[in-house]
Amino acid sequence: MPKATDTDLRTDTVRRIVWPFPPGVECYAAWKAAISRMLDCAIPPDTDPALFDFHGHTWQLPEAFVQVNGGSAVSMVRSPSVIADRPISQMSLYLLTSGSVVAEYDGRERTHSPGDIVAVDYSLPYESHTPGYEGMTITFDRAFAPAGLQDHSHGMVLSADSGAGRFLGAQIRSLVDHIEGLSVDQAQSAVDGILRFAATTLPAATPRRKQAAASVVDRAQRLARRRLSDPDFGPEQLAIAMGVSRSKLFRSFEPHGGVQRWLLGERLMASLQSAVRSMGNLKVAALARQHGFRSEAHFSRAFRKRYQVSPSSALDLIARSQGSTLYLSWAKKNAKAEASTPEAWLAAALAQEHERAARDCRASL
Repeated sequence: MPKATDTDLRTDTVRRIVWPFPPGVECYAAWKAAISRMLDCAIPPDTDPALFDFHGHTWQLPEAFVQVNGGSAVSMVRSPSVIADRPISQMSLYLLTSGSVVAEYDGRERTHSPGDIVAVDYSLPYESHTPGYEGMTITFDRAFAPAGLQDHSHGMVLSADSGAGRFLGAQIRSLVDHIEGLSVDQAQSAVDGILRFAATTLPAATPRRKQAAASVVDRAQRLARRRLSDPDFGPEQLAIAMGVSRSKLFRSFEPHGGVQRWLLGERLMASLQSAVRSMGNLKVAALARQHGFRSEAHFSRAFRKRYQVSPSSALDLIARSQGSTLYLSWAKKNAKAEASTPEAWLAAALAQEHERAARDCRASL
């Protein structure tokens, strides 16, 4: 049988991944494990876990995840302590299709009704409570999103009764309705168009102070990516290179936990992207050296804290994961646009490993 080429993989139709657990205790445990990387989560204290329901399916694209899911009453929190312990770079665009959600975005409370579309930035505090819901979500990487969505759209809403909200909602629903008849390239192009439209409409009411801070962050990201291999490149060097004062730079990065922490996150994200592009063939020492870490030990500690797995174990997983062929082939070929999914892909792969180990354990009993 002929071997599939990179072009074949990119033109394949999109495949659906279905949530495999029926309602009940096992579903609740699997749901908590699946989203624990992003959020602390719970069901109401008077709810029987045997009645817990979560259902849905996912389509993985090179630069995004598209999901349709729903379930029973839940609470989800991404507090400052969770952000510090479990930093991630993802954002999502969420369309509520039924039910209701009360959410708090960095201190601002909003109530969402069916048809509302909201942007969530998981680098900032977030909390939500629902008695039951159904929705559609596009998850993507904040750093590579259109400029209008970066850093200042957290909690912004296009309401169901606005023209822009109705139009964007129709786009998201149409994508979900037709995604399995599209090639991977076509589906990704559709997602890109949805995000570009959201970027022109969501930030319209953003205070100018936040927009100015976002501009500083955007410039810093572009400059820092060229200097991450230099272990001496830190906040002082970044401020000098950008021609801004230390105080302005530090104020702009307050939502990110400070410049030093942000730079560490950029180095770790870049190291994971390199590991994925190499298909697991790099050494840990090489990853550390190429991304500005002074020692392999420092790199390994920081990597494990961010991803809950050692870099050597991550490399092994990347090398042997048959389910990652599509992403790995695309990422290796498109080194300048690897963008969104290495972190989300690793989290999904680790969750699959956990589920496989649990099944093997049950089978052996």
